[in-house]
Amino acid sequence: MKKSMLVLLALSLTAISGAALAETPKEKGPEFIRFKMKDLELPFKHWKHQKNLNNECFHCHNTTLGKIDGWGEQTAHRLCISCHELEDKGPVYCRQCHVKKKK
Repeated sequence: MKKSMLVLLALSLTAISGAALAETPKEKGPEFIRFKMKDLELPFKHWKHQKNLNNECFHCHNTTLGKIDGWGEQTAHRLCISCHELEDKGPVYCRQCHVKKKK
């Protein structure tokens, strides 16, 4: 019984530590971003994604905050669609993100 209580305590402390590490970053970046790709714009709710990812910026920003390495169609599809499919929420089909720019 004592052993299981110690394991439970250790797991609880690990969870609390993880939450503490996921504090709000000093530079939150813009609340809303419009990624430009050729003649298309991809709307992106940056703060909402930060919150959903527990402020773990490394999921999108590998080397520099504020930049996504190799940003382009392939990177967007790899990062965005794979995460949306994994979480079973968010757009996964072309026209759900790719809205033609109004002229």
